[in-house]
Amino acid sequence: MTQPIERIVAGLNAYQPLVLMGYPSMLTLLAVEARAGRLRILPRRVVTTSEPLRPEARRALTETFRAPVANMYGTSEAGPVGVGCFRGPGIHLCDDLVIVEPVDADGRPVPAGVRSDKAYVTGISNPTLPLIRFELTDQVTFLDRPCACGSAHQLIADVQGRLEDVFTYPGGQVVHPHVFASVLRRDPRVVEYQVRQTPTGAEVLVVGAPADPAALGQALAGELARFGLPAPAVEVALVDALERQDTGKVRRFRPLAVQGSLAS
Repeated sequence: MTQPIERIVAGLNAYQPLVLMGYPSMLTLLAVEARAGRLRILPRRVVTTSEPLRPEARRALTETFRAPVANMYGTSEAGPVGVGCFRGPGIHLCDDLVIVEPVDADGRPVPAGVRSDKAYVTGISNPTLPLIRFELTDQVTFLDRPCACGSAHQLIADVQGRLEDVFTYPGGQVVHPHVFASVLRRDPRVVEYQVRQTPTGAEVLVVGAPADPAALGQALAGELARFGLPAPAVEVALVDALERQDTGKVRRFRPLAVQGSLAS
């Protein structure tokens, strides 16, 4: 994950994997390399894990590699929580191993079709370290439709973020990360991005070649103004790569509180 992209591409070309598995942020970059003709592999399956899988990333992986994509969902505390399905979008909960309860910010259950603010997870298969209603700030949406594969396990939507990703501004305005994502995903030339909250708006780091970075910033500022932020300022900067954590993951949304803790 931390090697130069050219070295990763060369290794994959030599190995010719039948299954490609990794973080969505890295697999998206590999899809760009494949479309450019530098990565020449034909995986039969693509598996994403450890980071939120955005709808546009799922679409890019499916179209580029012409292979079904499954998104895995797990936590360090509870282990495997959900297994993606190759028959379509969505994740099957491992509800023979864990009990997942989607709740709102006050801990009240939310119905199917409503995105939760957090989830309570109870591990029923680990006698060494049992977890009872362990709170995760993952925002989970239960689906009330069956999966095309016929599985009886509860189907949930791809987990798109955590409560910690929400930006709260000094004036009390609360902005969900999907406000940024909904604008950024409209431009197919945006390969990857990271949004860093600022006191008056945001700094957006973009990998790719958006048609008009200034117009992109204006569109994002317009969304922040719609949420009541006075005179919002959004700066869009083009970068070659995003900063990765020690684990190799990308923190896509960085609120001011998170940036302060990282700096300290």
